[in-house]
Amino acid sequence: MTKQNSKKISHEIKDVLYLVALRGLNYIAPLLVFPYLMKVLGAEKFGYIGFSLSVMMYLMLIVDFGFNLSATKRIALAKDNQNELNNIFTATLYAKVVLLAISLLVLLVFAAVPRFEIYRKTMFIMFPMVVGNAFTFVWLFQGLGQIRFISIFNVISKLSILPLTFIFVKTADDYLIGAFLQSFVVVFTMLISIVYIVKKRWVSISAFIKKNVVFELKDSFPIFLSSAAISIYMASFVIALGYFSTSEEVGQYSAVDKIMRAFCMLVWAPVSQAFYPKITRMGAENKAKAIKLVRKLLLLVCVCMFIVLLAMFFLSPYLVDFLGKDYQNSLHLFRIMAFAPIFIGCGGVVAQLGILALGDTIDKRNYQRVYLIAGIVALCCIFVGIPLFGATGAAVSLLLTEIVVCIMMLLYGRKFL
Repeated sequence: MTKQNSKKISHEIKDVLYLVALRGLNYIAPLLVFPYLMKVLGAEKFGYIGFSLSVMMYLMLIVDFGFNLSATKRIALAKDNQNELNNIFTATLYAKVVLLAISLLVLLVFAAVPRFEIYRKTMFIMFPMVVGNAFTFVWLFQGLGQIRFISIFNVISKLSILPLTFIFVKTADDYLIGAFLQSFVVVFTMLISIVYIVKKRWVSISAFIKKNVVFELKDSFPIFLSSAAISIYMASFVIALGYFSTSEEVGQYSAVDKIMRAFCMLVWAPVSQAFYPKITRMGAENKAKAIKLVRKLLLLVCVCMFIVLLAMFFLSPYLVDFLGKDYQNSLHLFRIMAFAPIFIGCGGVVAQLGILALGDTIDKRNYQRVYLIAGIVALCCIFVGIPLFGATGAAVSLLLTEIVVCIMMLLYGRKFL
């Protein structure tokens, strides 16, 4: 390996460490605020927030439409061509405006379901989260190799806004204020991101060209279908719980799921965000070196996720006591979901850094096929496990689905290993 390549890899490793540190700060406020909300609001009212967050995940999925992978890859490859960058940015921006309008219509459909009436106010108050997510432009920062700034903006937003929860949320009746503060964090991040992009003049908005917008949508559509399948087991378990069970069970499951995913994202997100553009470019220049790097990252992520597994499994009694009396029945949920991170991490590395970053059209179709099958598995589990076993059924269903995803990604991505 040349000195130049060594410096590039060193830069990516520094980015990962930098992002891990920022992610740590990023989760300090939420990990303090959420337990506070759980105690003050109780499982029922926290269930309102947990349910609404899951609906917002659906809506953000619509607006993202796979751009965080497809547009990121195209920007990473065209970063030295300003005209092409402007065209990609403009087409993706207009596409997101259309998708945001569609997401609002979907929200109105959710709000019209009689069973979800108790969650209606919370859902509308949290919709600004979708707007903020649409125009934070993570895909632009990531494609240009500037992803660390998004983490900085997130830290600023969370450390500025979330502490207000301790001031304004005092009783269970203040749950709408808590929901608003959660959504405004994303809006504040959006505002900072827009100001920074304008100041840096990385891109400019060019003329609206319909065929360019259609191209971006078509290019992202396979990833969107896969992401839609992913959301089935990430968000649908909570939504199904909201339909078949009580808001208390929704609150318990949401609490455990949020803690588990916080640990997962702390490990996985920095690696993915820092190395995805790098591996994409490296794959075009020297695929053998790119595959070697993917193998090293797979080992690193799996080791870290195994540590997360042990921590969640053996420290879960202390976590339950910390959450309060409304969550005393959630110990078994922690123990079941503790095994999910190892499969999430392993499958994630092979899928994003292997199949998507280095793969061809056939590999993209295989990626899509995995999540479509996983979505079917999740749906079967949902309609059997949740009506019969409630939150326990949801936790087991989640774990089984993650195992299926991991095994299939390893099968389809074995050439990258």
